[in-house]
Amino acid sequence: MALYRVKQFIWGFTSLFKKIDSTYLTKFLNEEEIKIFNTLKHNDKHHCIRVCKDSIKMRNDLDINVDMYKLGRAALLHDVGKSVKHLSLIEKSTLVLLDKFTKGKIKKYNNIKQVDVYYNHPKIGLDILKHNGFEHDKELLNIVRYHHSRIDKFDNDMLKIIKTCDDKN
Repeated sequence: MALYRVKQFIWGFTSLFKKIDSTYLTKFLNEEEIKIFNTLKHNDKHHCIRVCKDSIKMRNDLDINVDMYKLGRAALLHDVGKSVKHLSLIEKSTLVLLDKFTKGKIKKYNNIKQVDVYYNHPKIGLDILKHNGFEHDKELLNIVRYHHSRIDKFDNDMLKIIKTCDDKN
């Protein structure tokens, strides 16, 4: 697990110097959705694109019957809740370490904006999408809201794919 966190930190740092691969954006998002996606911080955009690429690959490799367009769209928008407070790599790393060492007890300090976004970005993302005209897209809203929840609670292949790919990116 520690090696995985080091890898995530390196990805986050090196993403600062990489151009955004807009191929996936224009393939799965419309103009309004791209505007919402672009509210994310640069390294969060890279993360969402990696999740999207891995989700499409997993769908194809395992021949899972989910709509590729909807999967790509949900993967790209799953972390939109992080756009309300951009966390630096140091802040993210610190929160990850504090979460691990306190066994999640820092969650109670959600009056601190960084802690709130770290733990509650799925709910924040849900609210952002609802307020931007997505209130009728229940599947997208559920994926954004529950992508950090226990996977065994849901019978949704798209959510399972995105959660798996998010966890490894």
